[in-house]
Amino acid sequence: MRLLHTADWHLGNMMHNVDRMREQELFLVWLVNVVMDERIDTLVVSGDIFDSYVPPNWAQKHYYGFLASLLNTDCRNVVIVGGNHDSGRFLDATNELLDVLNIHVVGTLSDKKPEEAVFELEDKDGNTAAVCAAVPFVPEILLDEYCKDRKRCAPGTFSDIAYSVLYKEYLDKALELKQDRDIPLIATGHLYASGLEGRYEGVEEEKRTDDGIRQMDVVGNLGKVPLSAFPDEFDYVALGHIHYHTRVGKNDKVRYSGSPFVMGFDEADMSHYVLRVDIGNEKDTHAISVKPIEVPGSVSFKRLSGSVDEVKEKIEEIIKHAEETDDMEGYCIELYYNAEDAGALRSLIDAIDFPDNVNVVSWKVKETKNPYRVDLGEHDIRSISSINPEDIVRQLVLSKTNLVKGDMTEEEYKKRQEEEVKKYLPYFMEAFDTALTKGECNEDH
Repeated sequence: MRLLHTADWHLGNMMHNVDRMREQELFLVWLVNVVMDERIDTLVVSGDIFDSYVPPNWAQKHYYGFLASLLNTDCRNVVIVGGNHDSGRFLDATNELLDVLNIHVVGTLSDKKPEEAVFELEDKDGNTAAVCAAVPFVPEILLDEYCKDRKRCAPGTFSDIAYSVLYKEYLDKALELKQDRDIPLIATGHLYASGLEGRYEGVEEEKRTDDGIRQMDVVGNLGKVPLSAFPDEFDYVALGHIHYHTRVGKNDKVRYSGSPFVMGFDEADMSHYVLRVDIGNEKDTHAISVKPIEVPGSVSFKRLSGSVDEVKEKIEEIIKHAEETDDMEGYCIELYYNAEDAGALRSLIDAIDFPDNVNVVSWKVKETKNPYRVDLGEHDIRSISSINPEDIVRQLVLSKTNLVKGDMTEEEYKKRQEEEVKKYLPYFMEAFDTALTKGECNEDH
């Protein structure tokens, strides 16, 4: 069996208010051609089909138009599962119609028995070629069913236990359906697994990317799922949720395809893929071969940083390329700059005559380590009560001024800091005293 694994389309996404309708439409047209050119038997889409629970009409039109276009190909099976961005019930709403077309959609496990999400996949002759356990994103409230005595779980082990039980249950249903036939077993999932390679390798605590996206996007308290949660009897596990192509625990048969789109400017230099997966050959029914197929982006996203002169040079190169070639629908630029360069950059951008298909869509100041950033997260209420209000205001003002030391001496720098604090301190203290006075009055009455 040859399947194509993709995920995280986020149809309807408007990153920095960029209209991505044409970009997403062109991807789906390209994907149909890949299905035909690569002679794909089964298409698997592992969640986050849409970017929101209520996708715009144009995104729904792209989705259903794409599914209809597959009827003209040799693809015999389509498997679609819901992600954490999807409304599972919305995806499931058309199941009765899509099932007739051999399009299997499992938007949510809510109100479903496991056997309803386990089904056979056909080959071109209509014979059973594999069994699929289609597991979508599972919210915490549903995972509770697979970890009955949660209070006894050691800290951080709830997801390990719950997902291990869940996938074992779905494996049992898949084995029942398989019987004694020598055919592969396939599973899906939409979750955050541990043991990733590449970009998130070794990431053990919550961080945010430069675009404010959570790097460890574990969705609430669900934690990271270990490789051991996926039974080895599954010949391939097609995962979604992580936006770049990577293996889990260096295991060739448990993978994320990644998103076909740039979902943040910090991803602008990443290549994006769909995965062609060949399962079985003449010698071994369960042999696995994976071929990443790079997605040709139709919009170029560029994050530009450096000195003002360097940014100017890079923009001129982009404009020149845009005017001399027609290989891109558009060019979207983010300026990633130091706070002290803001004025000069604004003057630069205002002076440039941009063509219609080149746009600066995002301005982002580089965060610098600020020793005055206020962080009360480790304090309890008693320790907070002992802090002088003036000290809190001082830290707050200094954390927000983005004052850069530059060529100033230490003495000059401290003097400038005091000047900034003195600008705002009287107003804060007046407001503080007023709030206290009003609070006392309210208690008296």
